Amino acid sequence: MGKSLHNMRSTSIFIWIAIAGVVLNMGCSLGALVVQAPTATPTRYKTPQATYTFTPNWTATFTPSATPTETPTPTLTSTPTPTPTENPEGEEEEVAQAEAPPPPPPAPPVEEAPPPPEEPAATPEPEFPFQVNYFIHDTGSPGETRMTAWVRRDFKPGIFKTLEGFQVKALAPDGNAYLSEISGAGAGDSTVKGTGDNHNMNTKLEFRPYTPGPYVITLVEGGIQVSPEIEITLGEDPMQYVHFDFFEQAPPE
Repeated sequence: MGKSLHNMRSTSIFIWIAIAGVVLNMGCSLGALVVQAPTATPTRYKTPQATYTFTPNWTATFTPSATPTETPTPTLTSTPTPTPTENPEGEEEEVAQAEAPPPPPPAPPVEEAPPPPEEPAATPEPEFPFQVNYFIHDTGSPGETRMTAWVRRDFKPGIFKTLEGFQVKALAPDGNAYLSEISGAGAGDSTVKGTGDNHNMNTKLEFRPYTPGPYVITLVEGGIQVSPEIEITLGEDPMQYVHFDFFEQAPPE
């Protein structure tokens, strides 16, 4: 029994020594781990690279050549320009054509020309108090040139007054001027009643011989013209005489 106890003690001591050894060993390992823990190194991230697929069983074929072949570099296509012809004498002309002047500025708007000034109106003839009607009859006489006239004032149709103190002035083809007798207050017949060439008259102009041609006739009072001019022409054959009615309109009452 004493031997068994001794063996038990020996076994216990051995166990405790083993346990102490294990604990010591673990403590040393833990210290070594604490002491030897390396400093953390930053991790570098690489840029992802393209993944190339490898084709198996590919054999590069290389054909050696004496002269390396250069790949031609493409060039821009330029518009061909004509080759100038040598013209020493015309160089200045070519330069002038090359340096064309800028286009001229737009022409200013064309203003419409003002209308031509109106021609001055002809000077109107002076208004005369007397108007005139005339009648030419083929009943002249070879012995004389004859003209008759009736000078009157008209009030209403069929109502008139014969006026005195007037004369008929005739500028004849021969250049002479002739005056009739002064008109009177009464009236008579220029020819014979019922013959078709008769008119009331209160003055007449007669001169010899019968002179055909153009005449200019006016009525005058004291030498002053009081009627417009009348141009007539006496024919050679048959011979003629002329009657004039000079009349003025009476003012309204």
